[in-house]
Amino acid sequence: MDISKISQLPAAQTLLVNEIPVTFYEAGTGQTIVLLHGWPQTSYIWRKVFPELTRDYHVLAIDLPGMGNTHQTATADTQTVARLLRSFFDLRQLEQINLVGHDIGAWVAVAFALEYEDTLKSLTVMDAGIPGLMPAELFSPANAGKIWQFYFHGVHDIPEFLIQGKEKEYFTWYFTNKSAVKTAITSDDIQFYSDAYTGRELLSNGFAYYRAFSESASQNTRHQHQLKIPVLAIGGEQAQGLNMGTTMNKICQNVVTAVSIPDCGHYVAEEQPDEFIRLMREFLASSGPNTVL
Repeated sequence: MDISKISQLPAAQTLLVNEIPVTFYEAGTGQTIVLLHGWPQTSYIWRKVFPELTRDYHVLAIDLPGMGNTHQTATADTQTVARLLRSFFDLRQLEQINLVGHDIGAWVAVAFALEYEDTLKSLTVMDAGIPGLMPAELFSPANAGKIWQFYFHGVHDIPEFLIQGKEKEYFTWYFTNKSAVKTAITSDDIQFYSDAYTGRELLSNGFAYYRAFSESASQNTRHQHQLKIPVLAIGGEQAQGLNMGTTMNKICQNVVTAVSIPDCGHYVAEEQPDEFIRLMREFLASSGPNTVL
């Protein structure tokens, strides 16, 4: 399905990177912002913010390999996906990127920053449990409502067996229970997302990121690098909130700009698009040290 026909994203483009087709959406001029989505979504998550950002910035939204498509990498650990992104940026001759990631997109963005900080101008992460950095106490029965899927999706075959044929029902549970603004993601939006992941192969491609979680965590914890670039950590008040700042401070030399958005759940760019745009503009315009907004 062509996203541009049902949203405010431009027409899709495809670039062959290391023999893997990478789909992306691009518009605008100025500083470069690269947007990475999470699961169970696609670049469609940026539909509410993309047009406004392109007024002042050069914006690319990239569909991550295996996330709602068949173009997966050999393995879905975040270091491998980060290397694919580096190749994409090299082919496009992109430097001094403002990298933004939500959910699993934030997993990849952090892995990329740890490996290739020299190519980045800034890093923004939104509402995500970063492998190897999220507090271990989150993985407790008392917090099952937020983290159970890390275990369920990490098991081979069973999730596909149970979910196949009920993709929309399954995704509806997510968007209903993990959002604060219940009108932000409509039934049509959920249908679009579920279509992108319908069938065993597409489900498995997405679950591969969860199945590589332990490897991604190990990669992050082995990394001794401390980020020096400005970092913005955003959480929905009814989701990760300021935990995102606590997480990122573990790997940042400077103080992280940490924000908890009121009346917001997990889906920041869809639930509070105006606030997301405001925060991005303010963050990118700031040349001083990072603070808590």
